[in-house]
Amino acid sequence: MASFCIILVSFLEIVRAIFQPEIIAPIMIFSIPISAILGSYYYKLQKLKIQNKIGLAPEDLDLLRQSLAEGKNLNERVKNLETIITSLDKEILALKADDDSQRVKTLAEKVKE
Repeated sequence: MASFCIILVSFLEIVRAIFQPEIIAPIMIFSIPISAILGSYYYKLQKLKIQNKIGLAPEDLDLLRQSLAEGKNLNERVKNLETIITSLDKEILALKADDDSQRVKTLAEKVKE
């Protein structure tokens, strides 16, 4: 028990010595760039893991790339179809408006008689 107390007291003295402002300030100042460097290294490492698709076979990567290309192609086709359909809607509405105006004219003529 006495040895545990001696170890605890010496540990507390070390902690007290470290957490003095003269010591903690330089540690904090130098730890910021070090953490930035280590963080960027970790980020690049994770990015490389994603790019290399660890765990996927080369055939799977090729299939994935083909699927992405096909998806982009289908998106373009859908956009073209939407453009065609919306332009047709405008033309149909214009024709219907002309038909409605013709109905109004004939109804007005009947009312006048």
